[in-house]
Amino acid sequence: MISFVSGTMISGFSKAPMVFAIGRVFIGIGYFSLSGNCLSYLSEFVPYESRGKVSGILRIAFGIAILFSPLYATVLISKFNSLASVYLPLGVIGIITMLLMLKLPETQRNDDIKIETKELVALLKKNTHFKALLIAFLFLATPLLLMSFLGIYLANIHGFNQLSIGYAYTIIALGTMLGVVIAFFFTDRIGKEKLAKLSYGIVFATLVLLIFLNNPYIIIGFMIFMSMGLDAGWTAYQTLLSEMEPEKRGIYMSLLYMVNAVAVTIYSLLGPAIYDLGGYKSLVIVSLVTNFIALKMLVSMSLENIIYSRNKPSK
Repeated sequence: MISFVSGTMISGFSKAPMVFAIGRVFIGIGYFSLSGNCLSYLSEFVPYESRGKVSGILRIAFGIAILFSPLYATVLISKFNSLASVYLPLGVIGIITMLLMLKLPETQRNDDIKIETKELVALLKKNTHFKALLIAFLFLATPLLLMSFLGIYLANIHGFNQLSIGYAYTIIALGTMLGVVIAFFFTDRIGKEKLAKLSYGIVFATLVLLIFLNNPYIIIGFMIFMSMGLDAGWTAYQTLLSEMEPEKRGIYMSLLYMVNAVAVTIYSLLGPAIYDLGGYKSLVIVSLVTNFIALKMLVSMSLENIIYSRNKPSK
């Protein structure tokens, strides 16, 4: 949370693009670390069989933020024409949240577990863990590439103004809300791994269709289904991974969100070059390829069987 608050302050007062980017990196690190720790923390109190609902509730909160954040940023920027008007209120919210977190009950400590580089490397050397984290990295290409450059595509190719772009993101966020609601009701009911496969299958089908579409309104409509699949799938998948190392859950979930941070960095660096190479279609094609590889790897594995064979899920 300290990283998140620091990032909002840096970005809010930034006068140069590089400083703003550094602030965004701090925000990303804070967000991903906090997301992993929240699920890891709640997993100590909630049995694996019911954990999908908990993860769903967390993602519903995320979905609500995604739903309103485009309009929030658009309105404040258009009214005050200042980054500080967007980021400083978020910093205040972060500080309040940090103070409230001090009241949370502490989980049981395990002094035998030491967080060292060799511990992280040892986890990565396990074939199943490496593949599971690689799948997460590949799945993240779709939202990071397509959502990051959608506004540029709509403005440059179809002449959308800032307000129209904000509305487009809000409409697509309806899919996010639908996805997290689906995850809340069905992650535990039909199985975490099965829901992840079905959801990312929907994402794959949508990406295939996006290659052939040119009408911006139809593209936005289909991206509702894409965001639905992305958020339902990610909610189910991260819940599944929360039981991969029950004795080292905090470390493993931190590792998962470290992969997220690496994905943000790499795809942010590659995105502009890919967009310049072939426009938005090239981003869709790259997302299609990474999604296909990740989905194929996930289908070939049976992570839930591995979890149940290694140990009885925690209660």
